[in-house]
Amino acid sequence: MRALRYESFGPVASAARLAGIAQPRPSGGEVMVRVRYASINPLDWKLVEGQFRLLFKSRPPCGVGTEFSGVVEAHGRGVSAPPIGTPVVGFIDPTKRPPGALQECVAVPARDVMTIDAADLEAACTLPVAGLSALQMCRLAGVTSGKRVLVHGAAGGVGSFAVQIARALGGEATATGSRDSQPTLAALEPAARVNYAAQPVEKWGGPFEAVLDCASTLDAGSLKVLLAQGGRAVRTLPRFPSVLLDPLLNPLRPVRRFTLRLAPNTDDLRTLANWLRRGLIKPLISERFDLDGAVAALGRSRSGHAKGKLVVKVS
Repeated sequence: MRALRYESFGPVASAARLAGIAQPRPSGGEVMVRVRYASINPLDWKLVEGQFRLLFKSRPPCGVGTEFSGVVEAHGRGVSAPPIGTPVVGFIDPTKRPPGALQECVAVPARDVMTIDAADLEAACTLPVAGLSALQMCRLAGVTSGKRVLVHGAAGGVGSFAVQIARALGGEATATGSRDSQPTLAALEPAARVNYAAQPVEKWGGPFEAVLDCASTLDAGSLKVLLAQGGRAVRTLPRFPSVLLDPLLNPLRPVRRFTLRLAPNTDDLRTLANWLRRGLIKPLISERFDLDGAVAALGRSRSGHAKGKLVVKVS
């Protein structure tokens, strides 16, 4: 079968390539899924480049990709559900096993997939990372009905979900993006939009009770201006040493700062799938690729100019 792989760390364009590998066989407790769609996340190319290599099981030779949707094709020992032929969405946790969603078949623990409607296959592949990240950021930031929320970097995959999820939870979201991102932000229908490059943080409409830093670029000084007393800020990527110091210093601060640690679970995924069916959230899929274009999709994400989600049709 065909799979996107890298044999050594390096730039995406030269390190990642399609290769022929043996089709996996599901072990005990696993299912084999024929992958229909996989979604691109910034973490994918960061792992190819060798970033966070001490945190993730991404040492080459290695596959690429962590979130996918497809159809169950085989069961490992002790597994009978979901039944063969069932459409599912799934996640490969790179802290526990090497990535590899961008390949024609994957074998994963049955607990890491969830049944979905066949009509939702393309949309659902965007939920296990970007969707769950946004939901868990909202939870960590204490987003509830009536709270004012700033979503910084709202045109990206996580940010576009965060605006919608904050609204689904009853929050009032202000979305930030570049000048070129404003049409994308408008499509998300936030309560307000900000061109972060044209306005200082003092003009962004704060103070807010929650700041979701989906771009992971806001510094402590900016958060001091943006957050109300007792407010919470959550960033998507770790920054040292704050990721180590924040848990110790938060009880002493007038505002609290957190770094997301994605915790995949089917309960949250089920919530998102339900909201998807009800039309409360919708992935902002800006570009579609086939498996032959997977390296180009990674490069597009790497460029920093991609909006919303990039989806690869695998088979």
